[in-house]
Formats: sequence, structure tokens, C-alpha cells
Amino acid sequence: MNNRSVFHLDCTPMIPECGFKCEKCIKEMESVFTKTQGVSKFYREGDGVVVEHDPTMVTVEQLIDLFKGLPSFYEDCFIPTMITS
Repeated sequence: MNNRSVFHLDCTPMIPECGFKCEKCIKEMESVFTKTQGVSKFYREGDGVVVEHDPTMVTVEQLIDLFKGLPSFYEDCFIPTMITS
């Protein structure tokens, strides 16, 4: 069964011109996450992103580690936080 994990990515302090609206970043994240085994969907929602994944194949901690390496052209500029309801 898939989990729906919602993340807020704070990048504005490091990349002020972006404000998490850069299409280049979004496309790179989508490419990385949709190629990750266990991830079924990746999409933007409001000011965050949603990753639908099988937690037996890829954990939230592993997803956070993937975010931390992105975007490749500003590596380590995303500060991911999981949003819980």
C-alpha cells in the first residue's frame, strides 16, 4: 500500500530568486523521484510537493536524503520538512 508524504522545501534563503517556483527544479525533482524504486507519483501541491511511495521500498528518510541532494545545480540547497496533519 502506498503512503502519501507531503514535504515543504525551503530553498529561498539559499536561492532567493527562486522561491520554489523554478520549473527547472520541479522537472529535476520529478525526474529523480519518478525513477526511484517504490515511488509511484510525484507532484506539486500548494507550496509543497507530494511523493506517493511504498514505505516498504523507500522510506521517508530516504526521500528526505534524495531532496537534500537536489537541485543538482545548487546541491544541498533544499531543506525538506515533512508536513504532518
